[in-house]
Amino acid sequence: MNIKSSDEIINNIKFQNKCCNIHTISVENLPEREQNYFTRFMPSAKTAIVLGHHITKKDEWVWYAGSNQEYCISDNHSLLICHQIVAELAQIGFQSKIIPYPGESGLQFRFVAQAAGMGKIGINAFLLHPEWGPWIHLRVIATESTIDIETNRADEICNHCGACISACPANAIEENNFNGLKCRAFRKEKGEYIPIGEERRLDYCEVCADVCPFGNKPEKRPML
Repeated sequence: MNIKSSDEIINNIKFQNKCCNIHTISVENLPEREQNYFTRFMPSAKTAIVLGHHITKKDEWVWYAGSNQEYCISDNHSLLICHQIVAELAQIGFQSKIIPYPGESGLQFRFVAQAAGMGKIGINAFLLHPEWGPWIHLRVIATESTIDIETNRADEICNHCGACISACPANAIEENNFNGLKCRAFRKEKGEYIPIGEERRLDYCEVCADVCPFGNKPEKRPML
């Protein structure tokens, strides 16, 4: 029986899912805040696995209020791949845990993704992928396995063009600061967190992603 290594497992799953990037980083190489999170969440974790799914259709990123938690097509797809990674690593003896999402996990995925070289955080607080721009959905796994996948690390991406600053309806973006509380308060006042219709759709703001000059814009969802 041919036993695969952890690196082979990740590379095979990457090959099977061309819509996604998978990067890894040693927990000890994470920034202190993220490293402390992993130490609390899974003390035996050696590696953070970052999955980034490319959003090519706006429908993929439409969120709905489910009975237990919010969901969208992109996250459902990403979660299935995460479960596959966890299951295949378990077959060769390594325990892994998927970081809870959505909700308040206490970990900001974009900082882990940036540390792993998947992209750079722009002034709009989005992780900007070198090819996909802001149109990327993230998931993160902690694992006991030591995995070192060779990947291209992203250089600086945001060119500080100011498009998101002038377009932000909440005035929450400045040249060197993103005011998350101001953004959330504006969206809450607009009623974004109240489900719409029988499908319980959550109509989240995407203005700063839409005006970003990086990445191909996803196909628009049909008019309702």
